[in-house]
Formats: sequence, C-alpha cells, structure tokens
Amino acid sequence: MRTLIASLLLSLALLQFSEAHANQRCASQLQAEQARIERDFARDRPPKSDKVASERWANNMHAALNAAGKQAEACERQSTPALTPDRRKTLDDCLARNSAKADEVQRRYASTKPTREEQAKQRADLDEVHQQRIACDLASRR
Repeated sequence: MRTLIASLLLSLALLQFSEAHANQRCASQLQAEQARIERDFARDRPPKSDKVASERWANNMHAALNAAGKQAEACERQSTPALTPDRRKTLDDCLARNSAKADEVQRRYASTKPTREEQAKQRADLDEVHQQRIACDLASRR
C-alpha cells in the first residue's frame, strides 16, 4: 500500500514537473523568437524621416511578434494535459455561474445614462467577475 501511494505521489510530482518544464520550454522559445524578430527587424529599420516605411516596418514587426505569441500560446495549450470529466464539469459549472453573474451586472447597469459613480461601481463589479472567472480556471487545474 505504501509503495502504491509513494508511486502515485511520485507520478503526480513528475506530471506537475513535466507540465512546468513544458511551459518553461514554451516561454524560452517565445523569448528566443522575440529576440530573433527584434534583431532581424532592427537590421532592416528604415530611416525615421520616411514615415510611411517606418509605419509599415512597425506594423510588420508587431505582426511578427503577435504571431510568435500565438505560437507560444498554442505550445502551452498542447503541453497542458486535458481536464478529467469531473474537473471539466466543475469548471463548466463555475463558468456558468460566473456568466450568470456577469449578465446580472450588465442588466443592473443597463440604464441609458449611468452616473460616474455607477460607471465606477460597474467597472469594479465586472473586475470582480473577471477575477472569479480566473479563479474558476485555476481551481480546475489543481
């Protein structure tokens, strides 16, 4: 029995380590790709006096950096293990409650011309809903 428990704990620790290692690998790849993009674009930077070329250069650099970020997100998604059915149900239930609360906040402040105080309260309420949504996701992964 002790051996079984020890092996299960070791398996869990290895799974968490491998997931953390995979996320570190994805982050390292992203940093390397960002450095490469910035280095390549710095070489081809047009003169600042040419506004059109400078704007095109900046847009292309930002597009390349965004693509690298999306690749890193895909890498992290692929390295994250799928949720078990129980955890998926728990997450879905939590997100459903969260969405209902967000809808209720929207309805509460749906007046045509909210005051400054109402706008501040609405932002605070929506921020709280957002934080709860993040907590749902984090709780499902523990």
